[in-house]
Amino acid sequence: MALTHEFRHSPRINSANNPVWMDGLRILLGLFLFVKGLLFLEHTTDVFYIFSSSQDVISTGKAHFLTSLVHIVGGLMIAFGMLTRLALLCQIPILIGALLIVNPQRGISLENTELIMSLVVMALILFFMIKGPGRYSVDNKVLRPKQSEAAAEA
Repeated sequence: MALTHEFRHSPRINSANNPVWMDGLRILLGLFLFVKGLLFLEHTTDVFYIFSSSQDVISTGKAHFLTSLVHIVGGLMIAFGMLTRLALLCQIPILIGALLIVNPQRGISLENTELIMSLVVMALILFFMIKGPGRYSVDNKVLRPKQSEAAAEA
């Protein structure tokens, strides 16, 4: 009983003590991924050209739609802090694909801003997977036990 109490209220797991700037950074990351998903939908032909070299047209359309959907829905979930770690986890395969498949086709150089942006976004995703959503998030408001409940359990 005491072990679960200590585990649930551990400061390492409770991200409500994160500084406010981390919440702002998480919101910006979520909004960036949301906009990136919308841009994928807008620039369909570019994405088809990149994917079509290694896949057939049917799977290309599915991959394009799935990538856009994960970025749009996941970006909003990250911005609001709702099931944040799950939303971040869903972004990782897309970013690995961007880092290993799409960006090397454009060349690995400092002029390739998409590669740099993919690396920064991947670092931020890993950072928030470890640190958690923060105090201004749906996860914190809904999933975190209230102080009165925590005092009653002790």
